[in-house]
Amino acid sequence: MPRVLGGNRFILQSFLAPLVVAIAVVTAGCPRPKEDLAKSSTRLELAKDLLSKGDLDGAASEANKALAFAPSNDEAYNVRGLVEVLRAAGVQMLLEVEQCLTGVDAEALRGELDVHLEKAATDFDRATALAPDFGEAWANRGIVANLQADHEQAAKHLEEALLHPDRLINPSLTRAHLGWAYFHMGDEVRAAKELLQALQFQPGMCVATYRLGRVYFAREEWDKAAEQFQAVSDQPACGSQEASLYLMKASIAQGLMDDAQRARDACLAMTPTSCIAAQCRTEMSAMSELSEMGTQTP
Repeated sequence: MPRVLGGNRFILQSFLAPLVVAIAVVTAGCPRPKEDLAKSSTRLELAKDLLSKGDLDGAASEANKALAFAPSNDEAYNVRGLVEVLRAAGVQMLLEVEQCLTGVDAEALRGELDVHLEKAATDFDRATALAPDFGEAWANRGIVANLQADHEQAAKHLEEALLHPDRLINPSLTRAHLGWAYFHMGDEVRAAKELLQALQFQPGMCVATYRLGRVYFAREEWDKAAEQFQAVSDQPACGSQEASLYLMKASIAQGLMDDAQRARDACLAMTPTSCIAAQCRTEMSAMSELSEMGTQTP
C-alpha cells in the first residue's frame, strides 16, 4: 500500500486547521443520558488550547472529558480525530524525513501510522453519521482516505463535503484534496479541473500548485510542470522538498542540467536525511553518469 509520501505530507500539514466531527451512540430501548453542555464546552476549549500548543496527550484527555459530559459534542470528536492525525504526522516525520528508516523498524512504524489513521477515520466517520450535512467532517474523512491510499473512497467523501459548504472551512483546500484523489485514480482531466479551480479561488496555494505540477508531469508537459514546481520552491513558507525533487526531474527531462543541479542542491539543503533527499541524490547521480558516458568518445 502506498504510504505518506509524494505530496501527502501537505495533507498532514492541512490538518492544522480546525476540524469538526461528532458522534451519537444510542442503545435501543435505553434513554439518552442527560448532557452537561456547559462543562463539555469548557473541556473542549481546553482541548483546543492544548492542541494549539502541541500537547497532544493533554488535548486528547480533555476531548474525552468533553465527550463524557456530552457525547453529542461534535467538536470534541474533531479534536480527538485531529490528535490522531497529528500523531500520524509525527510517525511519518520519523519514518521518512528524520531517518528514512527501512526494514523491521520501518514496518513497525508503518503499523503505528496505520493505527493512528484508523482511529482518526473512525471519529470522522462517526461525525458524518451524526451530522450528514457536516461538510468539514466529510472532508476530513476524505483526507484520511487519501492518506490510506483509498482514493476512490476519498473522492466520494470530498465530493460530499463540497455539497455542504456551510459547514466546510476551506472549499479550495478540499478541492485540492479532491484533485489529488482523482490524480491517483488516473483521471488527470478531473484532477486538473479541481486543482485549477482551487487556485482560482486561492492563488498561490502550496498544495494545489504542487499537485497541479504533478498532473502536468504525468502528462509529460515538462515546461508547465517545472513552472508549478518552481513556484512552490520559490515560496519558503511551502517548505516542499517534493517540489524540488520534481523540479529536478522536470529539468532533467527538458535537458536543463544546470537547472536540475540547482533544484538538487535546494532539495538536499532542506532535509538532508529524508527519503526524498536520497531520491534527489540517486537520480541526479544516475543522470550525471549517463551524461558523462554520452560525452565520451569511443
